[in-house]
Amino acid sequence: MYKHYDKDGAAISLHDCRAEQATFENGILSFYFPQDGFWILSEHEANSTGEAVRTDAAEVRFHLLYETEDESQCYVFDKKSERKAVRKQWTLSELVSALNSGKYQLEFLYRYAGGYKELVFFCEICQKKKPYRKECQLWLSVQDVTYCWNDVCDAYKN
Repeated sequence: MYKHYDKDGAAISLHDCRAEQATFENGILSFYFPQDGFWILSEHEANSTGEAVRTDAAEVRFHLLYETEDESQCYVFDKKSERKAVRKQWTLSELVSALNSGKYQLEFLYRYAGGYKELVFFCEICQKKKPYRKECQLWLSVQDVTYCWNDVCDAYKN
């Protein structure tokens, strides 16, 4: 299906990448980047450009520690004022449905390693109407992560 599969991820970044679709099946949460893919850093063996570049259409698969969504959380923040926001918890299924509806995209901003096999992403839920962006945190308990893509695109050099 893809030419390249990377389970290390040390030379890959999701920063500023927007997932437009997602699936959650058999304990695997997958995000799809059909437009600009994600970043392949200069030191990656599949990148001969010497610079950070984007991939073409790509996918990232989070193999969760548990097949159910119970151990992973998605928090979306509705800003009420400059100093106040309400945190709403979405299930992974709700996040997947929101992305697949075509009304929302998930933009990855920052990644942190949490506790035991935990990844934390600070993201934004993007939409075409106000509010255009909502802060989002994604807490995932993962066995491993697989990054999938075909080619790098010189047109997306950093």
